Amino acid sequence: MDGLRISRRGLLTLGGAAAVTVAAGAGAVRTLPAVADEEPPMTTFHVGSYTSAGGPGITRGRLDPATGALTATATTAAVTDASWLATSPAGSILYAISEQDEGTVSALAPDLGVLNTVATGGGPAHLAVHPGGSFLFVSLYGAGAVVTHPIDADGTVGAATDIRPQGTEGHPSHAHQVVIDPLGSYVLAVDLGRDSVFTYTLDAQAGKLTEVARTAMATGSGPRHLAFHPSGEVAYVAGEHDSTVTVCRWSDGVLKPGQVIAAAPDTGVTNHPGEIAVSPDGRHVYVSNRGTNTVAVFATGDDGTRLERVAAPACGGNWPRHLALDPTGRWLYVANQRSGTVTWLPVRDGIPGPAAGSLAVPGAAQILV
Repeated sequence: MDGLRISRRGLLTLGGAAAVTVAAGAGAVRTLPAVADEEPPMTTFHVGSYTSAGGPGITRGRLDPATGALTATATTAAVTDASWLATSPAGSILYAISEQDEGTVSALAPDLGVLNTVATGGGPAHLAVHPGGSFLFVSLYGAGAVVTHPIDADGTVGAATDIRPQGTEGHPSHAHQVVIDPLGSYVLAVDLGRDSVFTYTLDAQAGKLTEVARTAMATGSGPRHLAFHPSGEVAYVAGEHDSTVTVCRWSDGVLKPGQVIAAAPDTGVTNHPGEIAVSPDGRHVYVSNRGTNTVAVFATGDDGTRLERVAAPACGGNWPRHLALDPTGRWLYVANQRSGTVTWLPVRDGIPGPAAGSLAVPGAAQILV
């Protein structure tokens, strides 16, 4: 948990046929011809941050695949405490939660202009967009529920069509993450309060979820986030409270827990895993460790069902709340909440090296690449 709020806590492209527009004195504008470039083109990134911690809210910028460097080009504080972001399947619309007691979810245009904002419930922690692009789902850490919102044809968010409470008397829910399985058939909700992962199916006509399975994790483990292996047959669950990773087989909407392994070496430092990610080739799993300020690296073995921790390099900052790999797997990006930085680490043979650079983002919560 992050201790914030409710107890938890288009771009210029160089290369190809693109042209560069520059000011030419006295308010005139002229367009320069594009220059051929053999390097990979710049891509877009977004960072969500806590405005209550001095962050800009949402930062947009350019990512250089050759050097890993991030360059910020725009920010907006229109979404307060924008702690989690996701894009539409086409990447043209950005969605952001506002992690407040009276939480909201907003749709933003490529220029970061807000298209619309709707209420979603108490203390949202995460959102996921269905691959079909017609729905998004929000996990409410504060209210202990999963909320379904339709997405209209213009990309704006509709009012909630379903709210699925996951807590019971004496067993409070803290829904921390919503994940769509690799085939788009199931919606999984990772519940830190219930020490469980709930599995739902979606009725697309009614916009409602139906629970079809529930997997109990170790008591007191505090499951926070889950990531799938590219095979679609294995998932890895990071336990925030007991600092572990649990390997689960996945079939027909059911998780079956297996191996449990420590998320960080035992150094006597209290540790709370933040994010978990899998390399594009499925050979490595990465976990951000808040406490040891490291990135745990696990080799997955032949079929992904056994993990071996092979490295734990420094993350380059303090309190790594989130991490993400670029699409090539060559760079690992870490959002360090307390040091207010996003660092980038080169990845060679699956192992991140020392941080090659950093971007200042106070209250950094998530890096979306």
